[in-house]
Amino acid sequence: MTTRDLLRLVWSNLRRIKARVAMTAIGVVIGTAAVVVLISLGAGLQHSATEGLGSIGELTEITVFGSGVVRTFGGSGVGGEEAVLDDRALAEFRDLPGVVAATPQEPLMGGGMLRLNRLLGWAQIVGIDPSQVEHLDFALASGTDRLGRWQVMVGSRVTENFFDAQKGRPATEPPDLQGQVLQLVLNKMGDDGSPVERIARLRVAGVLEESGGQDDYTLYLALNDVLELNGWFAGQRSNPGRDGYSQALVKVADPEQVLAVEQEILRQGFFAYSPRSMLQQMNIFFLVIQGIFGGIGAIALIVAAFGIANTMTMSIYERTREIGLMKAVGATNRDVMSVFLAEAGGIGLLGGIGGVLLGVGLGALIDLIAGTYLAAQAVQQSGAAASDMSIFIIHTPLWLPIFTLLFAAGVGVVSGIYPAVRAASLSPIAALKYE
Repeated sequence: MTTRDLLRLVWSNLRRIKARVAMTAIGVVIGTAAVVVLISLGAGLQHSATEGLGSIGELTEITVFGSGVVRTFGGSGVGGEEAVLDDRALAEFRDLPGVVAATPQEPLMGGGMLRLNRLLGWAQIVGIDPSQVEHLDFALASGTDRLGRWQVMVGSRVTENFFDAQKGRPATEPPDLQGQVLQLVLNKMGDDGSPVERIARLRVAGVLEESGGQDDYTLYLALNDVLELNGWFAGQRSNPGRDGYSQALVKVADPEQVLAVEQEILRQGFFAYSPRSMLQQMNIFFLVIQGIFGGIGAIALIVAAFGIANTMTMSIYERTREIGLMKAVGATNRDVMSVFLAEAGGIGLLGGIGGVLLGVGLGALIDLIAGTYLAAQAVQQSGAAASDMSIFIIHTPLWLPIFTLLFAAGVGVVSGIYPAVRAASLSPIAALKYE
């Protein structure tokens, strides 16, 4: 029997029992749709979570914390020695394979208010090593990344935090900070309990391109300037050579090298984390979630498999004489098995096609309803325009419909093995005498 003859025969047989095929295939449709929707939901949650890593940092960056944080997280140096994040440690980081830069990151203690004419604003202020800036790959919208004394680079969205002090409302037009001189107003309580004010004049050397991360709201200042201001807040200047820095940023050339560098830093006794390691952990977590979701949907397919097996078994009794006639005219046991396996696989395939279409449609409907609701909630909380919000919770990978179709067809074939073997084992003489 040729493949063409087999397909024509199978199609003819399935058309004769259209109603029974349709009812049997419904179980496959439900199971397939469940697999598509549930795995797409897991993939959508993973996609949304990994996209959110852009707000945490670059995949080539590692944040390292100093000794105080190491004690908090239970870390320790080799042999029980305390790991100090000093210049020597940073030099060792720079010697690691793949590392292109390592700089202290000292946040400004106590915060401060930024003033430009009658506008007031605020930003996260961080001190970095000017000699390492060129290796950190800051994308500049204007100006330069060379930080001199009391010069700063500002994030692209820092101006969103400025407001008109006289009118008490946000600035009508965000100011252009390039080349401007900002006043950083600092306040603390003196030894006698009276308020003390200090004003630092900061010239904007450059404005960063929008990155979608925390850099957009950060003001970068030379490390020594931040250490001086922190010393003023504390009443005495810190000694990084003895006490170390509170944290540092390590930049790696290739994202594939990040995990190896991070493990080496951890081995040295420091606490470190990176968006890359977080991404790896999240991928493992969501892979498990997708497996669980897919397993739940597969249960419905397994139940449908029993329906296919039952349909094909009942078909043997109805077609016993037909089977006998096929064998009488020369059909082999293999030919008979091929017909029954192909019919069972055809039922699975038809149900798989319907299930994929239903699953994709249900996914789009869920995305529309849930996405609209979540976007509305986000608009209420952030005040952004609804047109700026696009939230998707369903993501259907290209491989999923193909895999699901093949899986549904495979389930049909497997469920047809027993009926096919039973049909092939019939004696042609007994089958022809069957009433």
